[in-house]
Amino acid sequence: MKNVLRLLIIVALAAAFALPALAQTTGGGTAATSAQDADAKAALYKKFLDNYKGTPEQQKVAYDTGKEYLSKYGSDTSAENAPIVKFIQNWVTKYEAATVEFNCTDAVNKNPTQAYQACQPLLAQNPDNLKVYLMLVAAGVKNATTGNKSMYGQTVETARKALSLISEGKTADSYAPFNNQQEATAGLNYYIGVFGLDSAPGDAAAALLKVAQSGSSFSKEPSTYQSLGLAYYNNEFKKLAQDYKDKCEGKEATPECDALFARVNQVLDRVIDAYARAVALSNGKAQYAAINNAVKPALTLLYKQRHDNSDAGLNELIASVLNKPLPLPGQEPAPTATPSSSSGTTGTDGTGATTAQPTGTTPKPAATPATNTKPATTPTTNPTKPASTPQKPPVTKATPAAKSGAAAMTSGH
Repeated sequence: MKNVLRLLIIVALAAAFALPALAQTTGGGTAATSAQDADAKAALYKKFLDNYKGTPEQQKVAYDTGKEYLSKYGSDTSAENAPIVKFIQNWVTKYEAATVEFNCTDAVNKNPTQAYQACQPLLAQNPDNLKVYLMLVAAGVKNATTGNKSMYGQTVETARKALSLISEGKTADSYAPFNNQQEATAGLNYYIGVFGLDSAPGDAAAALLKVAQSGSSFSKEPSTYQSLGLAYYNNEFKKLAQDYKDKCEGKEATPECDALFARVNQVLDRVIDAYARAVALSNGKAQYAAINNAVKPALTLLYKQRHDNSDAGLNELIASVLNKPLPLPGQEPAPTATPSSSSGTTGTDGTGATTAQPTGTTPKPAATPATNTKPATTPTTNPTKPASTPQKPPVTKATPAAKSGAAAMTSGH
């Protein structure tokens, strides 16, 4: 580069020394203009060189200077100028690309509600850019930490798109806010579950079940099981309990009602199992105290409703649940009939809460129950909802610390 600059200066000096002779034949105007133009051209290029490896502010100067040089001298295809134009154009192109990515990253980290707009130029260039979709999920998570649910739906759709790209074999040089591809897959399902609890509890349960089975760090998060329990409750338990109430309440016991009541109990067992795992994973851990304090009372209530208003065996369940296989929907053991007509079917708190036999028995509701024998549409208190701020993972920056988009554009010529 210095050689090119030196050549430009020599050319300018040669023109200056030729001025007297040239003036005798042309009157001096053309030679003077040519020399001035060469000086300006050399000065503009020097200004670019002085700044393109500098600070973000200097690189912005270099970008503006480079654009000016290309505008004025880009059409000059001479042997001396063509390499300069190529070099400046290459750097300017990289700077513009880095600026677009910086604007996207900056919005993700500082103004997540604007991230989708800021990142659109990157997706326009490459609609299958997995890294950008992961960054947008990070924006949705960051926004959620403020308690704002406005981006829940958008984040779920973005997470689904990222999962689809991963399943197609797409990769990224960074999986932030996750550590690697495996964690990204589990994490994306986690946020599909957590952010979809209200709008699509069935999809949320399916996604969270995948997380629980993933072996990732998310599968060891108490909030995964807290959310899974609530998803089961909202998607299955409430519907089945209402169905039982509509078809069987106050009526003679029938095989259909017996089977429906057994099904209610099976779903409730899965809710209890999920909550027990949340408590087991959060017990004694200060960072999960809020989850433990919220889930444990709900677990106790549901367990007592399921076990004749007794909490006997609850502590043993919590202590051993993590060593047991995760119960899967549709794979519950078939209930076995019992001759008892009252055990496990009579409520003792008078609140309308579900009281049911443990899994493995088929309760026989009385024809005209004197006390509560039916599953309530909701338990005495609703199962606790997950904290508004997702517990896993803490939001990390989508790319290295924010800086000028062109700060890394320092390749020499």
